[in-house]
Amino acid sequence: MPVDTLFIVAPTVADETRAALLAAAQSLMCGADAGFAIREIAADESFDGAIQQSLESDPARVVAVGGDGTLATVAHALINTDRPLGIVPAGTGNLVARELGIPLDTRAAVARIAGPHRLRRVDAMRINGRTYLLNAGVGVNAAVIDRTSRLGKSLFGRSAYVGTAVWRVLCSRPLRLDIAIDGEARGYDATDVLISNCGALARVLHPNGPDIRMDDGQIDVAIVCMKAAIEYPWFYFLRRLVPWRVNRIIHERTARCTVNIRSAEPVAVQADGDIIGTTPVEIAVSPRAINLIC
Repeated sequence: MPVDTLFIVAPTVADETRAALLAAAQSLMCGADAGFAIREIAADESFDGAIQQSLESDPARVVAVGGDGTLATVAHALINTDRPLGIVPAGTGNLVARELGIPLDTRAAVARIAGPHRLRRVDAMRINGRTYLLNAGVGVNAAVIDRTSRLGKSLFGRSAYVGTAVWRVLCSRPLRLDIAIDGEARGYDATDVLISNCGALARVLHPNGPDIRMDDGQIDVAIVCMKAAIEYPWFYFLRRLVPWRVNRIIHERTARCTVNIRSAEPVAVQADGDIIGTTPVEIAVSPRAINLIC
């Protein structure tokens, strides 16, 4: 039987989620014209290789089962194609699912894919030859991810980032960065640079900021320039109440092509919640690159 829906399950997905996925697929997709397949990726497998091998069955649609990192990896194999990509959230943050209103419950997410739904073409970011959907950054946001252990995330979920974030903010010092946005270069003494394709994290870090959409053909760049950690509470207070008063502290720009970040000394770069290397780094915009099931 041809495969209509291919579920790709990350190695980190819990056993109870795997069982719920199988039960939901068997009950909700049994009336489909074609069958479904569940491909569980082993921890010692090449994720990219396993996905490419699975796509040889030519499924009509692919579903990423895991967190935002898993989603980005599967999206990398489908970029600039028309094949729909579904999401069954099973990670720590699940920010893309939250942004698009996709149910966090496994059965409800499978029901969305099996039943009536809409397709939405969203933008992606290309960094070092890989595809990312959420955000990228250097400074505090990258340091928080770099210092938050996988065990802590497993035990405490999103709250694992909070203690690390507070500590990194208190320890933060400005970095001298050269940032070129669509070819226009400027120098900044920045404590944090967040490049967003999805607004979920940006709305928390920078309240009352610009409306960030995943389908507007651009990425949003927030450059935070603070002289000392004590400015952070003041920044958030002003940002919530009188956002126009923080122009000295935060610079907000948009990019439709590329963002390049350079520094005198290499600093950590994060993308979609994982450390992917160090500066220098180029983030390229891929408009309407992924066909998501919503």
